[in-house]
Amino acid sequence: MLSHGYYDAYYLQAQKIRRMIADDFQQAFQQCDVIAGPVAPTVAWKIGEKADDPVANYLADIFTLPASLAGLPGMSLPAGFGSNNMPVGLQLLGNYLQEGRLLNVAHQLQQTTDFHLRAPGGF
Repeated sequence: MLSHGYYDAYYLQAQKIRRMIADDFQQAFQQCDVIAGPVAPTVAWKIGEKADDPVANYLADIFTLPASLAGLPGMSLPAGFGSNNMPVGLQLLGNYLQEGRLLNVAHQLQQTTDFHLRAPGGF
């Protein structure tokens, strides 16, 4: 439990920042129905490749954190493969209470691509 001084210094500040992020997303959703972007800044790692690197693991989540902070529905799906034959993830974000639209867009993408049917080398 945070003492009163820390509550004001940390929790309230965090809530203000969270609200700013959510407001920015709401402005974006006035212009579009779904936001698409990368899941991670790199292709997927091989199993165990970065297990002992906490900074790399933290940075791998950098593109998914804003939607989580804003409480938006999101999903990821395969979007191709890098030069090392490891998968690239596509993140789709929807507005609040728009999960159906998000699922429809993902379904349409999977109907026009075969990335979800392929596996990286070695699997």
